[in-house]
Amino acid sequence: MPGQWQVLVIEDDQLDREIVTELLTMRGRGQVHITETPDLRTGLEALDAREFDLVMLDTKLPEVTALHALRAVGEKAPLTPILPHPAYISVQTRHAARQRGAFDVVVRGDLNGMWAAVSKVLTLGASGRDLGAPARAAGQ
Repeated sequence: MPGQWQVLVIEDDQLDREIVTELLTMRGRGQVHITETPDLRTGLEALDAREFDLVMLDTKLPEVTALHALRAVGEKAPLTPILPHPAYISVQTRHAARQRGAFDVVVRGDLNGMWAAVSKVLTLGASGRDLGAPARAAGQ
């Protein structure tokens, strides 16, 4: 794998942001560079400033719905995989998130499941696979 993976973490809760960042740092073994933002606005600004390999997206951000946040990130960076991480997810919400461009949805407390999904996204991206295709197909 050339260089580091660039991951944007959009999470308003400081403790949750620290947990996600620590997980990515420890399991990424120095191969993951994390940019943290506390809200959607600064997350979108970060996406304007540079490209990321993955966006970890909180689904309970203040002032926006989960689906609005997902749509805004997807429009700003249509080729970047998005991994929402709610505290709870229903089958209907998981399906709706995937239709709106999420690569997958992982429950926040499931750290092993979260890392498995992150690792899968980054590995597929490093292999040159077009991870934006499902998002573009869903938008057609």
